[in-house]
Amino acid sequence: MADLKNLDGLEVFMTNLDGGLTQNGLKAQLSPVIVDSLGITDWACYKVRGRKFGSVTFLYRAHGERFLQVHGEEPMFGLNSKGRPRTRARLTLLGRLVYCRRSDKKLDPFLLGTLAKEAEDREQEKEYEHDTAKNKTVVFKLDGLSCGHYEYPNGTFTYTEDIHWPPQGVANTAKFGRDLLIINYASQNATFRVEIPYRTIEEIIVAGRPTSLTLTLWEAPRFFEVFSQDIVALMNQLGISKAVKNVSRVRLTQLPHDSANHAEILGQSLVYQIRVSPYQFETDLQRLKEKERLTFSYYDFPSFVLGRTSMADGLKRFRRLIDGCSQTRIIPFDVLFEFQALVHNGFLLPQTAEDLINRLCKTVKTSSANGDGVKSTASPFPFSAAAVKKLFSQIPFAGPGEEATTFSVDVIWSYLELNQKEVRQGLNKELISERGRQNLIMVYKVQVTPTCYKLLGPEPEAKNRILRKFPDHIDYFVRVQFCEEDGQDLYFNAKVSVDRIWDRFKAFLLQGVHIGGRSFKFLGFSHSSLRAHSVWMMASFFDHNRDFQTYFSVISNLGKFNKIFSPPRCAARIGQAFSETPFSVDLQELGVRIEYINDVKSRDGTRVFSDGVGTLSREFMEAIQAALPQTRGITTCFQIRWGGAKGMLALDDTLEGMVMRIRPESMVKFESEDLRNLEICDMGNKPIPLVLNRQMIKILEDMGVKESWFLHVQNRELNRLRMIAAYVRNTVEFLKRQKVAEQINFSKFIRRLHKLGIDYKRDAFLCSVVETVILREVRLLKHKARIPVDKGVTLFGIMDEFGYLEEDEVYITFEKKKLVRTRDFDIRDKLVLITRSPALHPGDIQVRRAVIPPPNHPLRSLANCVVFSQKGQRDLPSQLSGGDLDGDIYNIIWDDDAVSSSHREFPPADYPREPPLDIGREVEMEDMTDFFVKFMATDQLGVIAVKHMILADMKDAGTVDEECILLAEMHSTGVDYSKSGIPIDTDKLHKLTRTRYRPDFLAPAPPANIVDRTEIVFDAPKTSALEDEDEESGPSYQYYKSRKILGKLYRAIDEKKIWREDIHQAHISRGPSVWDQLSRHIENQIAQLGNVKWRSVLDEARHIRQAYDDAIWSATIEYSDNSTKGITELEVFTGYIFNKSGVQTKRQRDKSVRLKDEFDRTAKWVESLIRKKGIESREDDGVADDDDDSDSDAGAPLDGESLTSDSSSEDFRYDLSALELSIACFHVGTSASKNNYGRNSGDYQSFKIIAAQCVLSELEIAIVSHQIALGAADLKAASRK
Repeated sequence: MADLKNLDGLEVFMTNLDGGLTQNGLKAQLSPVIVDSLGITDWACYKVRGRKFGSVTFLYRAHGERFLQVHGEEPMFGLNSKGRPRTRARLTLLGRLVYCRRSDKKLDPFLLGTLAKEAEDREQEKEYEHDTAKNKTVVFKLDGLSCGHYEYPNGTFTYTEDIHWPPQGVANTAKFGRDLLIINYASQNATFRVEIPYRTIEEIIVAGRPTSLTLTLWEAPRFFEVFSQDIVALMNQLGISKAVKNVSRVRLTQLPHDSANHAEILGQSLVYQIRVSPYQFETDLQRLKEKERLTFSYYDFPSFVLGRTSMADGLKRFRRLIDGCSQTRIIPFDVLFEFQALVHNGFLLPQTAEDLINRLCKTVKTSSANGDGVKSTASPFPFSAAAVKKLFSQIPFAGPGEEATTFSVDVIWSYLELNQKEVRQGLNKELISERGRQNLIMVYKVQVTPTCYKLLGPEPEAKNRILRKFPDHIDYFVRVQFCEEDGQDLYFNAKVSVDRIWDRFKAFLLQGVHIGGRSFKFLGFSHSSLRAHSVWMMASFFDHNRDFQTYFSVISNLGKFNKIFSPPRCAARIGQAFSETPFSVDLQELGVRIEYINDVKSRDGTRVFSDGVGTLSREFMEAIQAALPQTRGITTCFQIRWGGAKGMLALDDTLEGMVMRIRPESMVKFESEDLRNLEICDMGNKPIPLVLNRQMIKILEDMGVKESWFLHVQNRELNRLRMIAAYVRNTVEFLKRQKVAEQINFSKFIRRLHKLGIDYKRDAFLCSVVETVILREVRLLKHKARIPVDKGVTLFGIMDEFGYLEEDEVYITFEKKKLVRTRDFDIRDKLVLITRSPALHPGDIQVRRAVIPPPNHPLRSLANCVVFSQKGQRDLPSQLSGGDLDGDIYNIIWDDDAVSSSHREFPPADYPREPPLDIGREVEMEDMTDFFVKFMATDQLGVIAVKHMILADMKDAGTVDEECILLAEMHSTGVDYSKSGIPIDTDKLHKLTRTRYRPDFLAPAPPANIVDRTEIVFDAPKTSALEDEDEESGPSYQYYKSRKILGKLYRAIDEKKIWREDIHQAHISRGPSVWDQLSRHIENQIAQLGNVKWRSVLDEARHIRQAYDDAIWSATIEYSDNSTKGITELEVFTGYIFNKSGVQTKRQRDKSVRLKDEFDRTAKWVESLIRKKGIESREDDGVADDDDDSDSDAGAPLDGESLTSDSSSEDFRYDLSALELSIACFHVGTSASKNNYGRNSGDYQSFKIIAAQCVLSELEIAIVSHQIALGAADLKAASRK
């Protein structure tokens, strides 16, 4: 593409336009004139509502001149009243003569750039032209709107209306757009809007008498009050409310009604019925079906049925019943929680749950009266919480296709009995134990949305100090997440006020929540949970010492906070106790000596070189390593929490004995007597591969790093990714490096299939696993510029305690074998680039010299860290995005091509530290909850970062431009906001260059979805000009082709082409499947062994599969953003939550890490069941861990025994039971699942993969044993001769 400055366009200035026209309105009026009449497509217009002038810009000058030839004003004889030459208009819009002339304003190169990109995009969109019918808007005239629930009075399926909203006037519509249904209706006093995204609609029931569409929803709709533009303009003129400026809608927490309280039933009445006009109903319905986005069924609801129930009344009775059961303690809390969750999340009607609980109470009382009470039974309660929780996977949506008996008390009771029978089998006990070994606990959760709240869990969660203190009272704590209806962060749109949502969240924090008869109130939040918008709540209880624990007692036992007068700082200090600390060691048991040492400072005392880092002795380091499970590699530095202290501990090999050294000035944040346990947050046990990001790339470009280097490192990775699916060896290596299903050694399974001559591409699920992970990496490369750098590493930072390093020197040390991408580790006496993310200021990347201390120097004992000097006027970490040494990680690049071309090095930023917000008194709970909501509402960090990327691309000076420097400073303020309480100055932000243009590398990715739960399919792209502006959910941007390196890197990757040509492999359906071929191989192998009786254990295999599928189903729900609609098995298996936009949210990234760990635990557990090994012994099983090209599984005699003539064949007899169960599980796995998973149904595929891997491993052992036994028998026979 030509340089933006060289594009040759033309702008036309227009006057006497209708003042009421908006920009979209002007575009609609001009389209017939420009597109239809003149055949011109590459143009854009600009118009501000209320003004009578505007402009239209053409990409090509010739097009603009053609428009002026036809519609430009013509000169006339004489002068007008203003003394200017008279002209005649030749364009009429909305009955007004519009004057058009060539603009004398300088053309905006970025507008021309966007027009050029849109022209190119249109060409690419032609392949989706057949989808145009799917994008057409279908509008029904709205005659009525109601919400309610389905039920089966007297066995008849019916819709029971809970609230009805009668619309007034004639402009009431139900508009089905591209992605969502928009209902607009007017009441007496206001106009309202209801948005229902298609992804939330399970089914639409079409009725003809009267004509209606009844929607079954997964989650609550979004509600708005709509202001007309005239009202907004009037309010602005009168100065009634500054906040209303530019706001056209107000987000509501419920839909107002004259007499009913919608909020009471909003989370449970998830059926919405729209009565529509019968006029052209069938025609419009047919057009709606052509969208192919929605599921329809036909059913005429009965007009009159006896026995209907009220949701509001049922919920009131149900809550009273729960409270009564809690007070009498007849039903345990964990069981009550699950029943309340079933009702609250809309799975059971309150009346049904009430009948079940009453029946349960009666059963317990009867059992006790018969002398079968709690003390005399092994299982003290008829149903465990696990049995009740499984109902979530068994209850489908009500509908015309479901029998009434499915939702009857008797059928659900029978489910509970079967579930409890499975629980008593105890197959999942080892999985629970494994979570305990990894220091995870099961925590209840609450998801608070703009309209309701949902009860979730219990789900595995890393321990923190609070939970560690009360191990027997975990169920008195809940984690509360504030989010959108679909589980994402609340979406920001400048046109929509969400003040009422913040008010709702604040009220929830102050009032708490009533669950299972307990009242949970606010407790606190960690720094990370503040950014994730979640808090901890607790209910009061008596602990094991019979001490009454409340908010005040728990907080006071943590430490002294009465001298902290800043709410955010106080919350941050208390929040240290809520930081996830998976492991802890008892200092008292170990006999650790605590020493306090001074910080290392600059000569003038203004700079702290040791900010946040202490030391520990080798003996103590080894004791910590011995206490941690599954520690591998060398760990010499740990991120810790201890009492009121936080930071890093690094090995000091000169210390003797059990010693820990703390620097109180920089590490101790508050006084605490809770000093017995040292908690471990993280550790430097391996080097982290370095990947670039967009901010780093832009600064490196401004430093002078050559374009060719960026393109080279990206192309190297891209070529690597393109070759992965081409060769099995590449596939195996990639899967191994990405650690996909690492616990079952999935990469080895693919290699085993290949060795057997079986092509994994014959199976759709196996193909999708490989394709998903490759696509993830390609999309990260393109849309986030996450480019791996082979000659680079990311490490924890610590300080040189011994003064060896000079001012401009660093020592970089890591385990070379764990950095698999490169063999070039020669960084002795080399210049390196060093930085820390996020890097926005041009001085956030510095050049330093890497040195290596002499042998036997104490620094040489360190590993997996970068060591900074303690000399000079200013510490280096603070120069890198304001870093310190309390757990920050740093990026280092030693690639000569990058370092040598960095000829411009900028001075680092040095922002003054602002004192935190001070309220002049002790901080109270309400101060912290107020700050929590204020932070959610005003955190602008993401906005600033994006604005910085836009301006750095648009401005010639890049990150050095003064506006970018100001944005970098504002970003630093925003980072500190969570602790200081000082928000960014929004006035400064608004004064910066405003633009509706963005560089193309910020454009959204082509949306992709997982269909049929296994296959990835790209959607048709959204056109830049929406057919209906009413459907815009946020600000719309125009994108131009960036001429800087980020744009060139972005355009160098054609992800759709790579997907079609290199990644997506249509699986081969002809011929025998993978599993048929593998089954034949297994049959041939066991024929050699003889006497393998696997059919006798088929029932046991079915139970194992049931338990495994249940665990997978639980993971699909627990790790989904949407608390009711689960993710797919494919996502669970790969440990990656798929985002259709191509880039995960931070919450999805964090959940993906935990999801991968959970699947590894699940796979490890089920493999131990199949192979009849203890779950702990599995870790040392060399058979499954090998993944090289040799077959070490079938090599030497077992247990290292040598074969001699004295050996008996009995010595080598192999216990076939594990092989038999593995084969039985494989056969069960290759059969269609009979498991019912209700609303999230699906035939899970991965069990057969694990079973197949177990079979192959056990077969190799069995055959080796069999051959050895035969050899031993031959030797014995020979010796007799």
